[in-house]
Amino acid sequence: MPKTRLYYLDMAKGVGIFLVILGHIEYLAPGVQRWISSFHMPLFFVVGGVLAYRKEDSKDSWKEQLKRRARGTLIPYASFSIMMLTMRTFEYFVQPERITERELAKEFVESLTGYGLYTLWFLPAYFFSGALFALLCRRLRRKQHFEWLLSLTVFILTALALGITFAVHADQYPVTEETLLWYAGMGVLIVFLRMLLVLPFFWLGRRYKKMEKTNDRKLFLFLTGMGLFLAGTLGARGLPGMDLHYLCLSPLHYGVAAVSCMGILNMLRALPASRILSYLGQNSLIIMCTHAGMYVLYYVSLGMFFVRKFIPMTDPVLYVCITIMTCAAEVPIIYIFNHCFGHLLGKKN
Repeated sequence: MPKTRLYYLDMAKGVGIFLVILGHIEYLAPGVQRWISSFHMPLFFVVGGVLAYRKEDSKDSWKEQLKRRARGTLIPYASFSIMMLTMRTFEYFVQPERITERELAKEFVESLTGYGLYTLWFLPAYFFSGALFALLCRRLRRKQHFEWLLSLTVFILTALALGITFAVHADQYPVTEETLLWYAGMGVLIVFLRMLLVLPFFWLGRRYKKMEKTNDRKLFLFLTGMGLFLAGTLGARGLPGMDLHYLCLSPLHYGVAAVSCMGILNMLRALPASRILSYLGQNSLIIMCTHAGMYVLYYVSLGMFFVRKFIPMTDPVLYVCITIMTCAAEVPIIYIFNHCFGHLLGKKN
């Protein structure tokens, strides 16, 4: 039976990328940033887990699936890394006061190890964790008690990664001054830890899709989704901010993220399809890679702060307007990449 596109997943990624932009506004209230960070990046990995479940019956080999994953993630990672490093190198020669030689060298090291500049960290994490999860599902699928073995394996690997993170203080990497070789070693280690730390979100997405047909009544989905999301919001208030980029997370963060993500997916399944959210979700890769690294958000923010001099706005209204205008500014960028530079996104001609 042919697989239809699940538009609620596009909408979920649209919600996620909108919150990514909002969360990167520099002057956003710390409480709002903590709330956004509690679920917005896990949402993308949960969506990946839903898609992983849909592909379990595929006759393609794991190597063929791996090639497709690499084309859709590692090629964009390499493309945008080269563009950003070129911009930073140009900045070093034109405005040397903004970036030192050591900082530039460190950024080259971080790009080469997969640690990633700005939001680009997401792409290697998504690729490696998704590939590992698909491999675990393939290898364990024919064994007795497959679901229990898969859950136990994911739990053990994640617990191991959390233990290593706390033991070596990997979350303190950004503020540590060491040699470039040390940065390279830590970069590789952090990429490995991210791969394991996001595995539970792929697992959650798979479990969600597996139980999806249990009850598909719209009102039930919306009410349970709202309840789960509110529970996640309340849970996030008592926790420090979660940041998968810098490995700042604890076991409690997983519970809050899981509840919030399931709530969002339930609500979106109950709501009519949104063309705007679907558009943002389908192009979330381009937006993710350009809104911060290529200063789209920065220049839109400057413009909106100027506009506020003539049109009074409260801070919350201003920040939402900045996010909306950033999404609008991304439209021509999306068009250019999709129609002229699709190969940089890993798309076939």
